[in-house]
Amino acid sequence: MELMKADLTVVGGGIAGICAAIAAARQGLQVSLINDRPVLGGNASSEVRVHINGSAYLGNSPSYYAREGGLVEELKLKIFHYNPLYNKKLMLSLSDTVLLDMVYDEPNISLFLNTCVHETGMENGRIQWVEGLQLASERKFRFESPTYIDCSGDGIVGYQAGAHFRWGREAKHEYQEELAPEVADHYTMGDTILFQARDVDYAVPYKRPGFAYDITKLEFFDSIRKGLNHRSFPRKINGLGGLWWLEYGGHMDIIKNNEDIALELRKLVYGIWDYIKNSGEFDDVDNLILDYVCPIPGKRESRRFIGEHMLSQNDLTVKPHFEDAVSVGGWYMDLHANKGIYDEGPATAWNFVPGLYNIPFRSLFSRNIANLMFAGRNISATHVAFGSTRVMSTCGCMGQAVGTAAALCVKYDTGPADIVKAHMGELQAQLLRDGQTIVGLQEPLEPYFADGLTIRASSQRSYEQLYPTEEISLEKALCLVLPIKTSVVESVQIKIKNRSEHSEMLQVKLYGGDRKENYIPTSELKGYNLVISAGHDDWITLDLSCKKPEDDKIYIVLEGTAGLTVHSNEEKMTGAVSFLYKPEEPSRLKKLNKSICFKDLIPSQDMYNPANVINGFSRPYGLPNSWISERIEGQEWLEFGFASPKNLDEIHLVFNSQLNLEHFDDPIEPLIQDYDVTLTLEDGTKSEIKVRGNYLSLNKHQVHAQGVTQIRFDFCATYGSPYYEVFAVKFFAPKNAK
Repeated sequence: MELMKADLTVVGGGIAGICAAIAAARQGLQVSLINDRPVLGGNASSEVRVHINGSAYLGNSPSYYAREGGLVEELKLKIFHYNPLYNKKLMLSLSDTVLLDMVYDEPNISLFLNTCVHETGMENGRIQWVEGLQLASERKFRFESPTYIDCSGDGIVGYQAGAHFRWGREAKHEYQEELAPEVADHYTMGDTILFQARDVDYAVPYKRPGFAYDITKLEFFDSIRKGLNHRSFPRKINGLGGLWWLEYGGHMDIIKNNEDIALELRKLVYGIWDYIKNSGEFDDVDNLILDYVCPIPGKRESRRFIGEHMLSQNDLTVKPHFEDAVSVGGWYMDLHANKGIYDEGPATAWNFVPGLYNIPFRSLFSRNIANLMFAGRNISATHVAFGSTRVMSTCGCMGQAVGTAAALCVKYDTGPADIVKAHMGELQAQLLRDGQTIVGLQEPLEPYFADGLTIRASSQRSYEQLYPTEEISLEKALCLVLPIKTSVVESVQIKIKNRSEHSEMLQVKLYGGDRKENYIPTSELKGYNLVISAGHDDWITLDLSCKKPEDDKIYIVLEGTAGLTVHSNEEKMTGAVSFLYKPEEPSRLKKLNKSICFKDLIPSQDMYNPANVINGFSRPYGLPNSWISERIEGQEWLEFGFASPKNLDEIHLVFNSQLNLEHFDDPIEPLIQDYDVTLTLEDGTKSEIKVRGNYLSLNKHQVHAQGVTQIRFDFCATYGSPYYEVFAVKFFAPKNAK
């Protein structure tokens, strides 16, 4: 047996485990990363093929700018950069390679693929070692470290260590969860095997294997044929990446019966494909082949460990303040049917989550194993809350949190419980520095740099949308959301057209919200009607006359008749967003992908001032929190001047990567692609950094410069946007700087 000693052992190479290992390694820890499969990524790998979803909720989050930052953001942008066909589930082996490359790029990580942990050694309530077997090489390893992170999904290390855990659904009364059953049970969510359909341009027959089901003879056939209960076939089969609702096993022991569940799912998949190819009920399937069937099921749920805090439904909906917040979630509470495809009820229920919520560190370590942390689908959460936290981007953020915490455990020779008591500020500061999203937390500029700092910019975008390119009917209500910096707002102008031959009535309602991270109108401020004369096609003034709401935004709802239209364009303006107004929806707003034109907001709003880049926020939160240049061709610049020479270790820049999107098929237009950094030193010499082809939102530059008097950023190209936009510029001094 080979002994492997490290500062940290991470078991599980899914998105959570990768982020945990990289976060720890970048903090200087020696990390053993153990994965039981030949590829990294877990459910996101080419073996299982689930998209890396998260708090953006497929771009439909009521927080709007909701995609997670940090390592998950880096990982997703890198996958898209190297595999632009990722969303079409093509070339997924390239996506695997990106994950492998990120791990191999960290010299502090030792990676052990195809290694199954089979035994855990304990002493005095602490894990002393874990042993793993690498079958193909016939090697046995013992991994020793002071801290362990279980990202294995099923929680194999925590289970072997005797960590307390939950299985199944809690009763409603235990955590006062409305979505929980009256009586606790052992039901979990089931597994799914995904598959891939491809068009090969010539007819290919398909013969159903003998072990596969004749789907038409199964009890649920009529239901799926009619598309009932959220189980429907897409109209286009070519490119189909599987059917998420083809699920099974939640009523069984999902771990013990793994092989039986996998066999049942294979019978279903090959039977479903027989129905698609040979029933005659689907168009254009003659040339389709079953190009890929996942060799293993994608597992949703099994053990959930118990930490010092059990995250519950009310934590997601009421959103209490957590002093130990370390990451975010935001996916809906997506609770699948107990018996999967054989369940007579809906395949799932998407239960509303009101935007981003924080996850406390106390939900990420064991309450009874002193040196065990966890991230992924095995965290300390009820079944209901788990319905939201289980998606992989959220899991990755938790991984970054525990990986960073592990470095503090080593630094202070302590366990995670003591980090909560004594070092949370330091943990949160490091997470923010590394791009992690934590709702409401600011990252203030160090006083060392802030004193006497001057900031200049080549230009600044005006807070208006002046150039209409199309009209939108007001027969159905629309909502223009405008962030407001001043304490009161008086009026704004919009451009309205009356296409009818008689006067029409425009209904105007104003709303405010109560949470800065959200775009949810919660309280009506006022309402009135305006008569729009026949043939009118011009700007009109809307009376606002209200104080700035708690969420720093005013929601202007417009509704009229088929004859009334409002002018709009397709140009995005960070913060100012237009929506369809749907009062029957929990969030009241639905994405429009158009921008209502407006101008002459009174008082005028200095919205995109360059000073925003040092306000401590790296994304919209109430206000846009960004500097945006004017719309001009060519270069733009930001310049920082110091009253006295400064010693500088690192510079971080945060660019706009369209955080309202979950996934992207095209280059992200507002991302700054090319830029130069020029440092002027006290002796007049200059140091330059040229960046070409950037595709990341968080850019870090280690400069290790002394006596800096000025820093200038020259922005040369985006991926298509006519504006340059920067959310944050961060300066970090050497530890001994005063």
